[in-house]
Amino acid sequence: MRFTEMKAKLEEKIKALEEERRTLLEESDKLKEVLELSEKAKTLEAEVNKLKEEIKSLRDKIPEDILEELSKTVPKILESKPEKEEGEECCQEERNFSKPFNA
Repeated sequence: MRFTEMKAKLEEKIKALEEERRTLLEESDKLKEVLELSEKAKTLEAEVNKLKEEIKSLRDKIPEDILEELSKTVPKILESKPEKEEGEECCQEERNFSKPFNA
């Protein structure tokens, strides 16, 4: 009878360990995905900031009189933002990952 009890306890322990292993693997996969998205967002954010600085620098190099003339002939082209394209709303969820979780 002792053999049967030991066998049942070991089978129970194995089942519990397999369940814990499955849960840990799921959590690991989810955390890896979040880390990957976070790194992508960080890279994109740095790229956007670099482009903004480049644009500001380029605008600062353009003589004021030319900027004034451009603003008269092509109104708002230097300040305006492009209108949202159709389907752009689908990307809103990705933008929510642009900030680190512990910031």
